[in-house]
Amino acid sequence: MLKEIFRRRDLIRELVLKDLKIRYSRPLLGFAWAFLSPLLTVAIFYVVFSVILQVKTKEAPFLLYLMSAVFTWRFFQDSVASSTTSLVDNKNLVLESQLPHYLIPLSIILANAVNFLPSLFILIITSLFFLKGLPVFIVFLPVILAVHLILTTGISLISSIVYVRFRDMKYVVEALLPILFYLTPAFYSIYLVKDSLPPSLFNLYIYNPFVGVLFLYRLAVLRGFYPAIGEEIGLPGLIICPLIFSAIIFLLGIRFYKRNEKNINDHISY
Repeated sequence: MLKEIFRRRDLIRELVLKDLKIRYSRPLLGFAWAFLSPLLTVAIFYVVFSVILQVKTKEAPFLLYLMSAVFTWRFFQDSVASSTTSLVDNKNLVLESQLPHYLIPLSIILANAVNFLPSLFILIITSLFFLKGLPVFIVFLPVILAVHLILTTGISLISSIVYVRFRDMKYVVEALLPILFYLTPAFYSIYLVKDSLPPSLFNLYIYNPFVGVLFLYRLAVLRGFYPAIGEEIGLPGLIICPLIFSAIIFLLGIRFYKRNEKNINDHISY
């Protein structure tokens, strides 16, 4: 698959550009929405949870805490949601060109990654300004991005293939994504979770891989985040759990694709 991706890299680039052009060619503000849309989401959450509900987080300033969650989650959510229906939405392209099916969801994920980078840049600059510097873990940000991309690709592959046969998958994904978001500490402190759960459940929550990926971003971008949570989460566990889970999901996604590859076209036009 890696050889095929490298060989068809020009086609993948064209698919990514096509997705971005369709998304931003007609809106008046164009690609500026890649910045504005996540910022508007952050602004709404900030007013609700910080201004009205007076939520406090001692791990980091609440604005940065919120931005790190919303920006990273938007990339995952938009990628999985769009990829789920991508094979059916592009069935003419798939059936006529005979290109490998996995290139369709992959191109959508890469297009969303391009969308995500401006938000990540804003987060880094804002963190640098508010916290007067960046943590040493910033050097691992490309690795964290790769882990995030691998996890997203694995889940998207599985959901897109399941949707080809069972169209209910779209609604399952739409229901699960908000639940997963609210189960991660996006706008509430991890210490609030600790005070609310018994130790066994708290440990299970901490090593939830979606929590782990979010913590990895915060570890890399928010200065002082690790000292604030170091007593609750050991650095090895913080790193190892998301890495292992992402690798497993990615390999399962590839295996699931290989097992169903020959049957996708039989169901795609129903």
